[in-house]
Amino acid sequence: MYAYLVAYDGVLFYGFTGHKNSVEPALAKALGPILGRGSRTDPGVSALANVVVAEDLKPLGLINSRLPRGIWVWGYAEVGEGFNPRRARERTYVYFAPYRGEDVEAMREAARLFVGTHDFKNFAKGVRSAVTTIASVEVADRRTHLEIAFRGRGFKNKMLRKIAWALLAVGRGALALDDVAALLSGEAGGPVPSAPAEGLVLLWIDYGINFSVDRSILSKIHRYFLNRYQTFLSLSMGYAKITEEVLKWL
Repeated sequence: MYAYLVAYDGVLFYGFTGHKNSVEPALAKALGPILGRGSRTDPGVSALANVVVAEDLKPLGLINSRLPRGIWVWGYAEVGEGFNPRRARERTYVYFAPYRGEDVEAMREAARLFVGTHDFKNFAKGVRSAVTTIASVEVADRRTHLEIAFRGRGFKNKMLRKIAWALLAVGRGALALDDVAALLSGEAGGPVPSAPAEGLVLLWIDYGINFSVDRSILSKIHRYFLNRYQTFLSLSMGYAKITEEVLKWL
């Protein structure tokens, strides 16, 4: 079996799976049956390094020639029969938002409240209990845009977008730190809104394995997102930054 690194522009597809216009059916046409996936991203959410598992090894160029615009396979690794892409050591997501004068220090202080193990039931969808461990939440000010980076083994449905909404609300003065603490403890409020899906990107899934990668394909992905979001400066800069980070890691 082989694990493949997959990038896609989530704006063009109806989520990763579960719909005829999802990413997974398109991948299945090029790779064959998909035996597992690292993340079932929502409609609008993009990825630079989601992971799928297929039975056979195929040339990356051949795979990409059979994929629609906005999806690329740019790396692979041979894995054992027991490999389950859901069982990752760590996942990294980044949420991008245009900078609108938010109090970034207040956002960072609020971000620290989410680190550790909590029941995130007010920050998840469709669950009574959402006990999850978040390793880190970091807020970066890039002048034109904000980046909120999340790291952890896994996250509940809509969880990161809801946390991003809360952090941005703190930055804009709509929520106080005490409000966030009360929502997190379950002592007040209820499910919070979700920030727009288009701002969320799955950056990396760590399995502790080495992928063989094609840097020329990754460079094409980099250029695509710069052009795709040229009218949305914050997102274009964000994609440029994280594709550069991936290039450094490989």
